[in-house]
Amino acid sequence: MWLPPLGGRLPPAPIFRLKAEATRLTCATLAAIVLVASSAAAQMPDARQMSGIPRPDPQLATGTVTVRVARGSFANPVVSLTVDLTGGSSPRQATTSAEGRAEFTGIAPGTRIKASAVVAGERLESQEFTMPASGGVRLALVAADPSGQPSAAAPAAPPSSVPAQPGEVVLGEDSRFVFEMGEDGLNVFYVLQLRNGASAPVQPGKAVVFELPANARGAGLLEGSSPQAKVSGRRVEIAGPFQPGDTIVQVGYTFPFGNANLTIEQPLPVSLTHLAVVAEKAGEMQLSSPQMREQQTMPANGKLYIAGRGGPVDANQTLTFHLAGMPHHSTWPRDVALGLAFLILAGGAWSTVRGGNKRSAVADRRRELETRRDGLFDELTALEGGQRQGLVDPEDPEQFAVRRRELVAALEQVYAALDDEVAVSRAS
Repeated sequence: MWLPPLGGRLPPAPIFRLKAEATRLTCATLAAIVLVASSAAAQMPDARQMSGIPRPDPQLATGTVTVRVARGSFANPVVSLTVDLTGGSSPRQATTSAEGRAEFTGIAPGTRIKASAVVAGERLESQEFTMPASGGVRLALVAADPSGQPSAAAPAAPPSSVPAQPGEVVLGEDSRFVFEMGEDGLNVFYVLQLRNGASAPVQPGKAVVFELPANARGAGLLEGSSPQAKVSGRRVEIAGPFQPGDTIVQVGYTFPFGNANLTIEQPLPVSLTHLAVVAEKAGEMQLSSPQMREQQTMPANGKLYIAGRGGPVDANQTLTFHLAGMPHHSTWPRDVALGLAFLILAGGAWSTVRGGNKRSAVADRRRELETRRDGLFDELTALEGGQRQGLVDPEDPEQFAVRRRELVAALEQVYAALDDEVAVSRAS
C-alpha cells in the first residue's frame, strides 16, 4: 500500500493515482506500528510462509500474545481449538475465538516461550521467542487446507457463481486511521479492512456507507482500493456482495487548518474490531479520543508520531478525534475580505441613493465601475478561498501575495473613480 509523501498536499483529482516510487506510508516504516494492509487486487502471499514467525506489536498490551490459527489461508480460521503456550513457570492453554484467535495475557517480560496447536492431526509450532519488555507479540499458525495443499486452493466454482447470503462485515484488526501534516491542512487517511468471516459471499442488509466529516476536502480513493468502492463528494460507498476474506478500501482527504483545536468525527456503518491510530506530531500537538485507551509517542525518519489504540467500537457509533495545538492560519485575510465586502455594499448603497438624478451617461459610467468592482471582489474572494483550501501553487508561493496586491490596488482605483462620480453628481 502506498500513500502520498509526508507533508504534501492531496491532489484535487477524485481518484489518487499513486506510483510505486512514492513514499511508503510512514506508519508502515515504524517497527512499532506494523501496518499490514495489502491491496485487495494484489496476489496474497502464501499464508504458511508466515506460520510460526513471531511479530512484536507494541499496540498490544504488555505481556500479551495472540495466536491466530487458520487452514490454508486466513480466510479459513480454525474456531474453538485449544492452543498451548509453553515456557515460563508453567504451560498455558487458550481457545480460539470465532476469528481463529487465542489470546494469552500477563506473560512476564524476558520469558522464553513458544506456541503450538494440532489441526486435523497436523501439529503446528511457532519459533521460540523472548517476551519483549513492552507491548506484545502476534503469531499465526497455519495448517494445510482441507485438500492437503500448502496454501488455499482455488475455489471449486467462480465467486460470481456462488450466491450471496445475508450477512455482515466488520472492520478488521488491520484497519487504521492516519493523520499527517500537509501544508494548509491535515491529510487524513482511512485504511479500511472490511472482513467477511463466512465461507461464502455475504450481502449486508444495507449499503456500507462512510459519511466523511463536513470539513473534508478533496476526498478520493487511493490506488489499490477495491473496485467495489466509490466516492461521491463526502460519501464513500462500498457495494456488496463481499467475498470471503478481506476487502481493502483506502480513502484520503484533507481537513483544512482552522484554529489550534480540531475535532474530527467519523460515524461507523459497521463495527470496528479495535481502534488503531497513527498521527504525525507537530510541535506541542496532542491527540485524544474517548475510544482510545492508550497512546505513545515515538520517533521515525526524524519526526515524532503518536500511536494510539483502543478496543472495539460498535456499528452506528461515531469515532471522535480531538487534536489540540495544531498549526493554524491567521484570520486577517477573512477579516479583510469581510471589510471590503462592507465597504462595497456601503458604496453601492450610497451610489444607488445619490444617483437617481444623474444624467444617463454618468449613470452608465457608474454601472460600469460597479460591475468592475464586483468582478474584482469576486476574484479576490475566490483567491482568498483558494489560499485557505490549499489551491495555491506550491512552486510559486509569492503568486498569491502578488495577485492579491494587484486586486486590492485595482479595487482602490475603482473606489476612487466611484468617488469622482459621486462628486460630479453633487456638482450637477
